Amino acid sequence: MSALLLLLACSGADPEDSAEDTQPPPPMEHLYSFAILADPHITANLDPQERLAAAVSWINENAADRGIELVWVVGDIGWGDGLPISRSLLDALEVPYVPVIGDNEIHFGDEQTFDDVFGPQFDTLAGSLDDWQRGAVEVFNPEHDRLSWFYNFSFTYGGLRWVGLDWCSRYDGILGELADVHDFEGGTLPFFASQIAPLEAGPEEDVLLFSHHPMHIGAFDEAEMAAITGLTGPVGGRIAGAWAGHLHLNATVDVDDAGYTAWVTDAVWDDLITVRVVEVHGNGISHEYVQELVVVE
Repeated sequence: MSALLLLLACSGADPEDSAEDTQPPPPMEHLYSFAILADPHITANLDPQERLAAAVSWINENAADRGIELVWVVGDIGWGDGLPISRSLLDALEVPYVPVIGDNEIHFGDEQTFDDVFGPQFDTLAGSLDDWQRGAVEVFNPEHDRLSWFYNFSFTYGGLRWVGLDWCSRYDGILGELADVHDFEGGTLPFFASQIAPLEAGPEEDVLLFSHHPMHIGAFDEAEMAAITGLTGPVGGRIAGAWAGHLHLNATVDVDDAGYTAWVTDAVWDDLITVRVVEVHGNGISHEYVQELVVVE
């Protein structure tokens, strides 16, 4: 016993403090949930409209029981005549929704129109969510020598920091299917850096990333991923994950160098109508996430 007390005295520790340090962390509790819809592809075609309406109805009917408090719609929402229709369908949601631009809106010439249609929704979110930040919208794009409209934003909700990112390429053709970091003034990478660089390392798992393109090799090339992992790697314990669509399938990819997992959700517009429901669990120290892929009949 005397040897133990001497060791504690030399270390400057108090026996009671040491006992407290060995206590297990508090149990995780379900705090609330959020849902993800990917790639509704709303046009004048009635079938995608009916599929999105079914997904919206399912969320409304189950939000109370499942604790769904927020919905992310991760790109390829609609274009042409379908863009305002998509807005009216999503406005039927009884919980707040967050629209993310996809590559199809850009390919079909609705890069600016996306802001015209969903600008009022962004204004609503800005007025109801804490610490809303939006990056530059109308930006000179030196890679294309023209203006681009970007959709980067972040906010705080339920003890978490939520970050929406516009990685969509402004190229035509096959390059338009890939992601782009937009590393120039007003672009996405500088906005992303403004969100990640101030973080200190820790176990909180309290920063959530959302985009249309998945944040892993395949969407980005090696140099682009190096730019992303250079930011997130040192604080990977703070990044809960990166959720996306675009690939029209369900997938999970561990991005080890980045310190996060990327989750891809299948498209609403074809195959099975899929809603990803993510439960947020916390204990005051860190968070965990329990995910379920729900097929809407």
